[in-house]
Amino acid sequence: MKKKIQICFVAATLLFASCEKMAGPGGSSMIRGFVEGSNTSTGKNEKIEITVTRGIELEHGDYFVLNQPSGQNFYFWFDNEAWVSNGDPSLTGRTGVAISYTYNDADTTIARKVEEAIDSVLGLVYVSQRNGDMIQLSAVSNVEIPDPDDVTTSFIIDIAQQGESDIAGEVLPIANERVYLIYGDGQFFNESTRTGAFGDFQFDNLQVGDYQVYVMSKDPTTGEMTKQVLQKINIAAEESINETSTFSITY
Repeated sequence: MKKKIQICFVAATLLFASCEKMAGPGGSSMIRGFVEGSNTSTGKNEKIEITVTRGIELEHGDYFVLNQPSGQNFYFWFDNEAWVSNGDPSLTGRTGVAISYTYNDADTTIARKVEEAIDSVLGLVYVSQRNGDMIQLSAVSNVEIPDPDDVTTSFIIDIAQQGESDIAGEVLPIANERVYLIYGDGQFFNESTRTGAFGDFQFDNLQVGDYQVYVMSKDPTTGEMTKQVLQKINIAAEESINETSTFSITY
């Protein structure tokens, strides 16, 4: 009787094992899919720092130039109240903005007048912030802007951050992209493959069970390829073809 019970137990165990889904190699099923993506990146907004000087260090007619991505570009010239002559340099191709000043103006006063003049014509292009004798300009858009110049003034104008345009590339199939496969609920990949010329990939000889498939995409905050795009796939039958959804990434 005892032997009969043991045989029944072994038979039940074998029956259970035959029904259990054991993810991994050695089977007859396949997982396949496609990877597409675009060369997309977030640009940078232009940041400019203008350090001004006292009125005594400026001459009647001194000027500096600022630009915007498109449309009018400007020159800002200093009009000394003590002078009756016209100091406007009248630059061709630019619009002039006069800044009235005196030799007695402190550098903080000059900074205020310069900020007001810039805001009057470029307030929609730059956000300004004034701190003592320094004016910080931040472009409202991520775009390339021609560099400013202090020209004849005694100012110091620096580019704290060069503007760069956003890039939104065309979505296309990605060839030679690495695709990773995890058996079951594992944390690390068990095998990998590369996409073909048309972004296609496949994993062969897989058993019935659960799998995870992933590719790497660009993290928009760091610009590095560290973002995991993952799909879970269940193979329910032997000799089956199991399709993933199309993977869409940025690079």
